[in-house]
Amino acid sequence: MDDDGLNTLNRATSLGLIILAVIQGCALYALHLAIDHEYWLVADQRWLKALYTVTVALPAFYLISIVRLCDRINLLPLLLAPLLFWMGWHLGWVEQVPAPQQRGEHPFTFAFCMTVGASLFILALFFRSSATSGTWPKTYQPMLDYSWEHALTIAQLGLFIGVFWSLLSLWAALFSAIGLDFFKTLFLTPAFFYPVTWLVIGIGLVMIRNRFRFIASVRLMCEALIKALLPLVALIILMFFAVLPWTGLQPMWDTGRAAQILMALMLTLLLFFNAVFYQTDNKLPYPTWLRSTIMLVVVLLPLGSLLAAWALWLRIDQYGLSLDRLWAALLQALTAAFTFTYSLLLLWQRKAALPNLQRANIVLALMVAGVLIVVNTPLADMRHWVAQHQVKRLLDGSTTVDAFDYHYLRFQLGQPGNLALQALADSEFAQSRPKLARRIELSLKQTNPWSQEPLVDIHNMNDVAQQFSVSPEGTTLPEPLLAQLIEEDSACLSQTEPCQALQVNDALGFQWLIYTPYNRHGQAYTKLNIENTGWLQIGTLMNLGAVQAEYDEECQASHLATDLQRLPESLNVYQSGNCLYSLQPSLESIRQQLQARAEASTTRIN
Repeated sequence: MDDDGLNTLNRATSLGLIILAVIQGCALYALHLAIDHEYWLVADQRWLKALYTVTVALPAFYLISIVRLCDRINLLPLLLAPLLFWMGWHLGWVEQVPAPQQRGEHPFTFAFCMTVGASLFILALFFRSSATSGTWPKTYQPMLDYSWEHALTIAQLGLFIGVFWSLLSLWAALFSAIGLDFFKTLFLTPAFFYPVTWLVIGIGLVMIRNRFRFIASVRLMCEALIKALLPLVALIILMFFAVLPWTGLQPMWDTGRAAQILMALMLTLLLFFNAVFYQTDNKLPYPTWLRSTIMLVVVLLPLGSLLAAWALWLRIDQYGLSLDRLWAALLQALTAAFTFTYSLLLLWQRKAALPNLQRANIVLALMVAGVLIVVNTPLADMRHWVAQHQVKRLLDGSTTVDAFDYHYLRFQLGQPGNLALQALADSEFAQSRPKLARRIELSLKQTNPWSQEPLVDIHNMNDVAQQFSVSPEGTTLPEPLLAQLIEEDSACLSQTEPCQALQVNDALGFQWLIYTPYNRHGQAYTKLNIENTGWLQIGTLMNLGAVQAEYDEECQASHLATDLQRLPESLNVYQSGNCLYSLQPSLESIRQQLQARAEASTTRIN
């Protein structure tokens, strides 16, 4: 490593970092108390996420990258505070809708932490290099040194904190075993957890950063392992490209995972390549033939980027944009920027390409940091793009009203998805399609995806009846049966999509089958009396498969048992076309049968 990058921290800087860590812990404790007491400032998700973003990210940036406490350049990262607050504010605005998870946690926070953390890690490298040298980094070597140092420092600090809290857990368990729960209660108290944990973080960070020789030793060991594994990664990718002309691309499209695996290998190759080929002199690793082979694989990497992009485009063209696919597209675009740059420089300059590759890495790193920041702002919110794309597919006929995923926009895209649904509900397109307008209305009423609260007025039979799509056409569900479904608190009342109601032949022993959306098991209902005033759910009609193996897919694809007939000499097996069904009786029907049998026996005895 460069000696300038390995200077130990002076006493003032070490003490300042420990104090900063404790202040950060106290600030997080204050936010914890504000949440517990529901103060107005953090009751709003926008304020809460904005304050947490600044409180976590800005001190962490200083803790990992500050060189000398009194340098004026330390004022520069304060410019990040408004940007971090803005990104956190936008995240809170996006999450001001029902969460798609049972604990009320949005998946957006995790993606936000990963992307903002990665961008700040890159920016910390530039700040550290500038703070050490006094000028903007122009060479790649210091940046690589600091990236190793920061990564290993974070890893060792995480291990240190993990061991520290493991010891405290053992301490609490030991005394709890003899009936003293004081320490267990103390260690779980927020007033203890936050200040003490961040005090230990500050002390551990100073200790680790002052032991630069240990970090250098760990780096050398990691580089040796990576140097041994790089040829293997290159061989895997080269063999994959070599067999593609014989296997074709169709098996790759069929698996749906080959593109992701290829992308992971390509990213690994790029990471290993930069960790090994960082020298600009004649001391290059590996024999000439092996080095040339690795270079050849790097030159071929754009082919992998094109294959991965093609596979992703096929999915988008078929199903439209989703947030996961858009994240995959972003990752592929950033990876392609590296692969095409490396390939062009190696083809153009060959042996003299390494210095230019290293200069290109500086520009590409800034590009990655900038993109990861922008996608977490309103300027390029991918959730908004996905919501608008899904609505556009509905409007242009690429998606039908029945296939449109209301649930995805409502619970998976945050505030942008809800605004898109509301705008769609107010559009002439929805107003001219009552079925679509009703589904949007019910979707917006849902408080969470698993809510069993009725979305309709259970005192209005007409409103309840609209929750069912009845077959055959022209038939209607009897009001007593609707009343029975309301009494049972049927799942159909809390669905945004209508349940399927199928009227069947009386000779089967029941008259109606009710199917909830995406469920192949139907609930069978029969009349309790001739007057049609009482109904009983006698069992569940379950798919048994097909008479022959070739019909399995047919029976799996269709859940409505049309033209149902009871098999001769069978009590509960039915057939519809090539599909077989079994009626599994309900407990209530069995109880009534036993009660009827007991009454009949009593009558005979009398």
